[in-house]
Amino acid sequence: MKIHHLNCGSLKPPFPDVQAIVYCLLVETNQGLVLIDTGFGTRDYNNPSRKMRFFLNWMGTPKNLDETAYFQVQALGYQPEDVKHIILTHLHIDHAGGLPDFPWADIHVHEREYQAILHPEGLLEFAYVQQHWQHGPKWVRHQDPNLDWIGFEAIPILSTPEADFLFIPLPGHTRGHCGVAVGKPGNWLLHCGDAASPFYDGADLHNRDRSVQKLNFLPESLANRLMGGHVPRLRKLLEEHGDEVQAISAHDIFSFEEYNQKTNSLTI
Repeated sequence: MKIHHLNCGSLKPPFPDVQAIVYCLLVETNQGLVLIDTGFGTRDYNNPSRKMRFFLNWMGTPKNLDETAYFQVQALGYQPEDVKHIILTHLHIDHAGGLPDFPWADIHVHEREYQAILHPEGLLEFAYVQQHWQHGPKWVRHQDPNLDWIGFEAIPILSTPEADFLFIPLPGHTRGHCGVAVGKPGNWLLHCGDAASPFYDGADLHNRDRSVQKLNFLPESLANRLMGGHVPRLRKLLEEHGDEVQAISAHDIFSFEEYNQKTNSLTI
């Protein structure tokens, strides 16, 4: 089985002067392709809402259709219809824009996240774009955790011969925000969503040199409120179980570039 690492939206804001991505995963299974987060979609570029237009301009996004999951799936030799499942860490403006490009897919979300998009509250939940699900997606709503995953609560999403897919609830960024673990016991890749995006000094789970961390421009106290304060626990996970767990986050351009050097895919 292969996991393809995709940048589904370049972020190049003029201030702060940083570069980031919207980090998505495309997983090959015998049940079809599984897409974890979608990044921006084709409609976001061709017919954006007012909120989306503002966000794209603010983020300096080049609006490159080739970066959308829809076109990247085809560039890998598949058809868009091969995407059978989409798993969302959360449904913010930069994570769920590709949903209308795959209307036939099952869309897996945490129940609390589904309720949040119906009744958004507060500043962070203002970052939902209702047009992303106006087409009536095939929601698959997942309830409370019922498994232990290396000391974290977990919710089973899918099980295939190649890999299991689990929600790892990491609330705070949104009510239903989750990480997504992909793999089998002893060999996991954890997409942390926005719970570990390197937006402050110390948030990077991989202890990279401070000189490359252009993203960490936020005060730690503010970043913890925005991301849920999960970094210490996630860092401990990697320190104690780094032989069986790898981790990425939603805007981690550094890990993305490292995987690109490994042919842009990971076989597990």
